[in-house]
Amino acid sequence: MKTFIFGASGFAKEVEFYIFESNSNSKIKLDIYAFVVNDSEYQAGNSINGIQIISENQYFNTFHKSKIHNCIIAVGHPALKEKIYNKINCETTLFPTVIHPSVIYDKRSVKVGKGSIICPGNLITTEIEIGDFVHLNINSTVGHECEIGSFSTISPGVQISGNVIISTNVFIGTGAAILEKVEITANSIIGASALVNKTIEEAGTYVGMPVKRIK
Repeated sequence: MKTFIFGASGFAKEVEFYIFESNSNSKIKLDIYAFVVNDSEYQAGNSINGIQIISENQYFNTFHKSKIHNCIIAVGHPALKEKIYNKINCETTLFPTVIHPSVIYDKRSVKVGKGSIICPGNLITTEIEIGDFVHLNINSTVGHECEIGSFSTISPGVQISGNVIISTNVFIGTGAAILEKVEITANSIIGASALVNKTIEEAGTYVGMPVKRIK
């Protein structure tokens, strides 16, 4: 079955590499057929590790709704992830979850939704619910009894303590720390190295130690 990666920037390249590594450690292998980019960004003949790059126009004209295939959305911006999903979702499109073999998590009690990408070095403890199309980038930790809402992106090196609730479409920057029992409302942005020590009830952009809203 053909697998398409939406995106061709740095994160998409990393995801292809993670899949390449995972294929050597799994009986279920993903056959990456092409990277898919916006029509305005497409340049004919380009490839990544020998895998062709095609335009969205090519994808929709040739593959979308033709045969059952996999799509992986490898872009970091939460709203853009959701936009791509709404655009390509149909009865012939499957959205596999990618979990790198180095990830440590309690398989008995951790639930991960469709289309999510869990990158190398993550430690996800127990009784955790991760929604659809969540990205957990490298070397982050998620403590017990947390919830991470769909389309959220957790950047590298983020530390999430226990009993934290992160709503949908949240972006958390590199190296941020989320203290125990706080909640982060939908559509919020948490800056790099920020310290979230209290519940964030209003959507906005928050930076600092501890965080303050800047817009």
